[in-house]
This record gives sequence, structure tokens and C-alpha cells, in this order.
Amino acid sequence: MRRSLRLVIAAGAAAACAVTGLAACGGTDVLDQARNGGLEPCPNTAGVDRSSINLGMLYSGSPDDGDTSARFRAGVDARLGEANAKGGINGRHLGYQVADDEGSPSLNAVGGRVLARDDDTLAILQFSGASAGSAKVLSDDGVPVVDGQITDPGVGARANVFSYARPLVSQPAPSGWGDFLNEQGARRVATVALQLSPGTQAMAQAAEQSVRAAGLRVSASLQVPAGPLDRQGFADQILAADADSLIAFVPAPTFYQLVRGVREAGLGLAAIVGGPTSYDRSQLATLGDKAAGVYSFLDYTPFEINASAHKRFLAALAAHAPQAAALPDGPALVGWISADLLLRGITAAGVCPTRAGVLAGLRRQTRYDADGLLPAPINLSRGVTAVTPCYDYVRVNPKGSAFAPVSGKPKCGRVLPSQ
Repeated sequence: MRRSLRLVIAAGAAAACAVTGLAACGGTDVLDQARNGGLEPCPNTAGVDRSSINLGMLYSGSPDDGDTSARFRAGVDARLGEANAKGGINGRHLGYQVADDEGSPSLNAVGGRVLARDDDTLAILQFSGASAGSAKVLSDDGVPVVDGQITDPGVGARANVFSYARPLVSQPAPSGWGDFLNEQGARRVATVALQLSPGTQAMAQAAEQSVRAAGLRVSASLQVPAGPLDRQGFADQILAADADSLIAFVPAPTFYQLVRGVREAGLGLAAIVGGPTSYDRSQLATLGDKAAGVYSFLDYTPFEINASAHKRFLAALAAHAPQAAALPDGPALVGWISADLLLRGITAAGVCPTRAGVLAGLRRQTRYDADGLLPAPINLSRGVTAVTPCYDYVRVNPKGSAFAPVSGKPKCGRVLPSQ
């Protein structure tokens, strides 16, 4: 039986802090008056007062040890913690409230409504497999949403949703996946999605269009359960389809079970490609050299590049989310980038930020690259579906112990015509 929605106040680095500075819409007189207990210098608005900015976080928690939402939240804590250590935004410290939808669209709808209306948040950070549930209420209320993993196939019509990466669920599809498979010698490709998951199924459909655009054949469109996997049964399906490669849009534990199944069956596939979730170093220890040669495409710069922006992220993670610092990974970096993008929008909204102002501020991010953490700068002025599909690719080394970049620069495909 599903538990009821849990709403908690975020603790730690992202919690609302004591007053250390004040923002004003006017000159020195207004600031002096505010500092001395005078009138609020900005008009009343959702989530903002003289000393703090209240955000929301809507995510899908999991009881598993590898809960990606917890790691996403750690990345958010690191970025907000760094900002708060420097005085916040215009003297306002940043905090957030959490709604855990447990992967249920109905609970996602409740969580979104509570965060937007009862908790009166300025904007929401989202990392949920059920984001379609709250989409209408957040759009109707004009709440800015920065989403770390867009799973709502209807996101293209929602002007309030932003992301650092092109949504994988959106049409038109990118050409890059098919181009990459072709370069690895693939000719007959199986796509893999999760059962009862419209988001991953939409990603697989986009991959099929990309595969065909590269002149390759789609051998099978497979769906697997999110839970335990019949590895031999899956390998039999790949064999029956005469597929020589696969691209899968499934969580990391499921992906590496697929890998184990085809490797144990001795299928010599030309390429096995996973999405950003498969770039998970904690999973490699479970397979060893059976994972050798597996690829992942990433919409952020891999840690192995060791850019200065990675070093800044790691330092902030150690300071403000030490529970995730021992093995920093993709979901934590996604949380950092998502929070950073939202902070850019809030800063661009001026000293008296409003929801409408933050939306406008996010649309003014026309060359955002997260200080080098993205494969290429993105332009959010035309919406998330217009973001150029650029990806970095990594490959598991022969020992199955680490990832290595496939090349020194990202691969940017073209946007294919809508079907």
C-alpha cells in the first residue's frame, strides 16, 4: 500500500538561514529603513521576503540504496550551500521545501499543488518520474520549474518548464544516437524502455527515429519491468530479433542487468548504449569485466575530463553535502546544474524577484553552459525543445572498473524533422 505524501522542510545547507543581508528595490534610504525593521522593500510575492527565498523540490524518492533523487538533492544542497555561504542572492538566503511523490502522478499532482499554493514557493526544482501529474497546476499558476529529468511527453507546450538539457521525451528527435551507433558498427538496433513508463517509451521512440535516420534498421522495440529481470529471457529476445546492438532508456540497475544478460548469453553485440543514468560508477563493481565496452551518452561533461567546474562542484559537495562526496556521480551533478540554472534565473529577475520575473530571467539564458559543465552552450529563449542535442559519450574500460571519454569533444547531432 502506498504511503501518503511526505512533505518536509529541507535541512542542512539549503535550509533558510538567519538574516545576514537585505535586498531592496530602491536606494540607500529604503535599505536603511529595511535594515532597521522598516517596511518590506519589495511588494509581497510568493516565496520571497526581506531575508529569504523559499523554493520547492518535487522528486520521486526510493527506498533503494542507490536512490538517485537523494543524490540529485545532494547536488542541489551543494549549489545552494555555496550560494548561501556567499550571502545568498541580494542578501536573501535560499531554502527549499520537499514533496516526495514516490513516483506516483497523483501524488506528484498533490505535491505540486501544495508547494505552489500552500507553501507559496517562488520556483520548483523537479526530479521525478511522474512529472506529468503536476504539470497543469504548475503551468496554470505560472510557477517556474527547472527539471533535472523531464519525463512529461507534453513538456513542449509548457512555457514554465526549463532544463539544462534537451528533453529526451520530446519531438523532434536528435540524430546523434543513430549516428553514434552507426560509427560503432551497428546495423540492427533494439531499443529498450520500461513497462508502464510513457516517458522512457517516448525516449525509445525518438531513438528509433534517430536509428532510421542513420540508415540502420530497428530490429525490436522491447519493454522490460522496473523490478527483477529475467536476464536469459531478455537475451533470447535480442537473439530472436537478430539485433546486433541495443540502446536502452532504463534506470542504471536495470541497464546493467540487461548487460549481464546479453554477456552471459555470449551475444557479441557491436554496441550497448545507455542514457545518462547508466553512467553510474557504483554499478560497475557488480559486473566487473562483463560491463567492459558499454557506452553511455551524457548531457553533461563527464567527471573524467576533470574541468575546473568539476573541481568547484566537488569542493561544494564536500562542504555542504558530505554524504554524497565519497562517490560523486551524475545525479548529484545534475542537481548542481539544475540549481545553478534556477539561481541564474532568480538573479536575472532583479532585487525583487517574482515568479514572472524568474520565468523571464530563465528565458534570458541564451548561452548557458554551467561554467563548462555542458557539452555546448544552450539557448533557453525558445524553450527546452529547441535546445541543440549535444552529448558526450563514455565507455567502460576493459577491466569494467571505470569510464573513459570516447573522444575529446562532444558530438552534436542535428534535429530531425518531426514525425
